[in-house]
Amino acid sequence: MNITTHEKAVLKALVEQELREVKEQGKKFKVVNSPVLSSIYRMTETDIPFLKTEVLYIEFLEELFKKL
Repeated sequence: MNITTHEKAVLKALVEQELREVKEQGKKFKVVNSPVLSSIYRMTETDIPFLKTEVLYIEFLEELFKKL
């Protein structure tokens, strides 16, 4: 799948906004594993690794942001 320049810009803005919100919420932020995401990853028995803790989720978002 190819992502256009406009799509990449939108994704980068959304990831940046999510990172900012997660960091602002601090301990109020709750990591919840989504059944939808699990089905996408075909991981029916385990959680998606980056949704296990706030730290892992932030690290995932930061790496994704760098790639965008």
